[in-house]
Amino acid sequence: MKTELYKNQVQEKVAASMLDYLSEDEECGYSKKDVQKCEKLLSEYLDKLNRLEKPTDKTIMEQVKKTVLALNKLNEKTDYCLIETDAREEIWQIIQNAAIECGLSSPSDDITEQWREW
Repeated sequence: MKTELYKNQVQEKVAASMLDYLSEDEECGYSKKDVQKCEKLLSEYLDKLNRLEKPTDKTIMEQVKKTVLALNKLNEKTDYCLIETDAREEIWQIIQNAAIECGLSSPSDDITEQWREW
């Protein structure tokens, strides 16, 4: 799996835009630590997928669910300010693309939607 590619996307597309917004508006509702936590959650998700020995749809979706629920808690902690529209689009696509590359049967919809609150 192209773990490093996805980690770069997390840094360049997700975290960078969150940090840019934070630098423009220090009262935006989240801190640099929140952005780092978001990066860490996504990085851990990618690492866990990469370590699955015999990935099945079930084991992949378990990791998706855990990650989405953890992101929900983080976003709730920031009064739903951390994950806005642009970040939401990038995050679910990274989660989904990595899951498909890991072996998830091609889904027709957003695989994060059933748990996602962001």
